[in-house]
Amino acid sequence: MTKRSYIRIVSYIGFMLIIIVASSVLSASNMKAYKTELEVSYQQSLAELSECLDKVNTDITKSLMSNSNGEIYDLSRDLYAQCSTAKNAMSRLPINQMELTNAYKFLSQCSDYAQYIGTKIDNGEQITHEEHDNLKALLRYAEKFNEQTKNMVATVNSGAMITDNEVKSTSKINVTPLANGFSTGAEIFEDFPTLLYDGPFSDQVLRKASRLVKSGEVKTQEECRQIFADALGIDIKNVSYETDDKSRIPCYTFKCGRYTGLVTKQGGYIKEILYSGRIQSSNITAENACNLAIKALEKLGYDNMTVCYYNVENNICTVNCAYQKDNTCYYSDLIKVAISMNDGNLIGIDAKTYLTNHIKREPKIAKLSTNQAKKKLSRYLEVKSSKMCVIPKESGKEVQCYEFTCKSNDTGEDTLVYINCDTGDEEDIMILLKSANGTLVK
Repeated sequence: MTKRSYIRIVSYIGFMLIIIVASSVLSASNMKAYKTELEVSYQQSLAELSECLDKVNTDITKSLMSNSNGEIYDLSRDLYAQCSTAKNAMSRLPINQMELTNAYKFLSQCSDYAQYIGTKIDNGEQITHEEHDNLKALLRYAEKFNEQTKNMVATVNSGAMITDNEVKSTSKINVTPLANGFSTGAEIFEDFPTLLYDGPFSDQVLRKASRLVKSGEVKTQEECRQIFADALGIDIKNVSYETDDKSRIPCYTFKCGRYTGLVTKQGGYIKEILYSGRIQSSNITAENACNLAIKALEKLGYDNMTVCYYNVENNICTVNCAYQKDNTCYYSDLIKVAISMNDGNLIGIDAKTYLTNHIKREPKIAKLSTNQAKKKLSRYLEVKSSKMCVIPKESGKEVQCYEFTCKSNDTGEDTLVYINCDTGDEEDIMILLKSANGTLVK
């Protein structure tokens, strides 16, 4: 072999080795990128599954509390939709690896039962005790799978990787058949999206003009600047104009240190106050914070407000307040107030809902008495108290109702049930979420 041939062979081998190494590096890089992309997809699907299971839990719970065929039908339709979305999310996960096969079985059974209940109600039939017990059984599974999935999400959030087989179910949940066989009947939920035409995002709701603001006197920028300064209890010299807010309710925007405020050009109402700082400690009670929230609203000209719910987080007490007059609570006219738990100062307000909906209303005489409305409640609920209220519907209309605070005999949870004071229809159900930090609803 000549020297030239030897050099050629060595060069060729070296070149091939370079290609092989480069290909290996490129392949490893592509594999890493693919794995990262797959992990992101898995985590998104797991988060979606967890969210759907939480809604499944809520829908079944409300179904147990409802005594209205219309409400149960709507809940069954939503339950079917949530189960379908959850199963779709699971189809994008390695369910065998994550030991979620039984969760898929539960969702299939749950969606079938939702169809069954919907078909029965559509035919004008009532839910029997046995079928009510089946819903209770489904709720027990829903709670277990919901907790299980939330734990898996927490594991992922702590840094575990699904692609490395580090995320899986910690306990096996066996799903048994329901007490009685049932037929799904006609698939009446296949076209459920077409029934959502009257939802909260319809143009007439989003574009609803504020009659309160429109009837107000036009204010100058300087007058609004003074209103914001008075709201914070500071000298107007410390307030600077920022810009015009040209949203549905036009405002002037002002700044003062960490505070930003929006004051309506007509009427001079405080629409929003935002605080960008942090509250480091708590020195007052939640009860004190709620009282201070009402006093702050009175100072701003928002009279006749009452506390509905509150929640304490990061040393800030957020208080949901509603307008109340003639012993009637108007949930359409809500204002959210944030109070510092350190010194009791007002650090936030959101009055958009109040400004949009508040009008002068005449007292309305209910056609049904409290006792007559009470008879419309589910026999599985224990009534604790009641009051008159007005609630907003998704269409933008308002309905006068009796609000019954009840306790579920099935779950032990407290709930609010709204019975139309004229027709006796069940208009809505809210589940109360009570904790050491306050009370919210879902």
